[in-house]
Amino acid sequence: MNAQNKTTKVTANFGAKGWLLMLFSFACIFIDSSLINDSLNVTREVFAGTTGMNYGVLSMFSTVGGWIAVAGGVLWGYIGAKKSARFAWTCSLAITAIACFAWGYAANYVVYFVCVSVAMVGGMGFAYIANGNVIGNWFPKKKGLVMGWVTIGFPLSAATTTALASILVGMGGTRAVYTFYGVACTVLAVLCAVFVRDYPEQAGAFPDNDRSFDKAQAEQELKAGLEYMKTSPWTPGKMLSYKRTWMAGFSLGVMELLSLGIMTNFFARLSSIGYQPGEIIGMLAIAGIAACFGSPLCGVLDAKVGPKRAIIITFGIGVVSLILNLTGIRACIYLSLPFLALMLGGASNYLVSFTSTVWGRYDFPLAYKVLKPIVAAIGAIGVSLVAIIGEASSYATAYAVLAVLAVVAAVVMAVTKDDFVGRN
Repeated sequence: MNAQNKTTKVTANFGAKGWLLMLFSFACIFIDSSLINDSLNVTREVFAGTTGMNYGVLSMFSTVGGWIAVAGGVLWGYIGAKKSARFAWTCSLAITAIACFAWGYAANYVVYFVCVSVAMVGGMGFAYIANGNVIGNWFPKKKGLVMGWVTIGFPLSAATTTALASILVGMGGTRAVYTFYGVACTVLAVLCAVFVRDYPEQAGAFPDNDRSFDKAQAEQELKAGLEYMKTSPWTPGKMLSYKRTWMAGFSLGVMELLSLGIMTNFFARLSSIGYQPGEIIGMLAIAGIAACFGSPLCGVLDAKVGPKRAIIITFGIGVVSLILNLTGIRACIYLSLPFLALMLGGASNYLVSFTSTVWGRYDFPLAYKVLKPIVAAIGAIGVSLVAIIGEASSYATAYAVLAVLAVVAAVVMAVTKDDFVGRN
């Protein structure tokens, strides 16, 4: 097949094995977001208080680790291509488990930095590169809907991890926290090695759970597709020299930048205009819970209008959220939260869907392993960009800059072609 995979169906008929894979993907995304993002709001203060390490330096390590994780994305893409996505997924979980078992005992900067960096590199594999490759292989037509479900892990982590980490710290300090994550990653690594398969045909299932396929025909098409991948014209060099790669990477990178920039500086922005911590935490909880619904809604939008239009619409929603926030009026800020939730839901959904739509099932792994590091590199700028502008000028100025970036990225996506160039 060499036609673009499109569907407007929004039914959740993913099959029993498809749902199990999606649940596993969701669990990995939740653990990644909880470990390397949300739990640090609690554990960084504990590390600083018990070891004497500087809180600001520990925060900087997360930014540097994020850049190292971009290189990790290339590594996992290479391993996935040489061995299998399942192998990359299992290995990334395993090295993260090792880092976690050491992280809780970190008493100096070197050990802390190595642990956070290794965990971020691992997370790039099990939450993004390998994870996204397998989802794209299993659901070539329904990838937008599926991503809408599995990426609920991101906002659910934001809504629950602070409480979870606080309880674990109370039970046994940072050692209890990171032992929990180490055990979780170990269990997931074993489950991945035993049960996950790169393609549904290898698990006795069907792509998109489409049982209209004859099983023998499906296996024959998979065999032909795997042979094609060995001689595909799409190489990393061709991807990097292809204008569409950079246009899509910029646009989707800015969406990730907005998500990280807003959420990590939301507290500082509202504190700067007089809101109290208790109310701000309540707003963050509202946004996090609402984003759990925003993620599948963005999946439905993707299925109905296609990823390109869905991305543009989501940028528009993000701009509305920023404008409402910039008013500083309490009612408008609360009104901005559901718009923010929708943008947060879409930020994690669209890369897999857009890549699969344009490059197809058998060129997806190569295209994704090139695009994801680009998106991650741009997205990682969000935390420091907002913080630097906020401290140098004001957080209102920083949020205004984000709104301008969103408009520019939406325009870039509008002129980015989404016609099919790969192989299904």
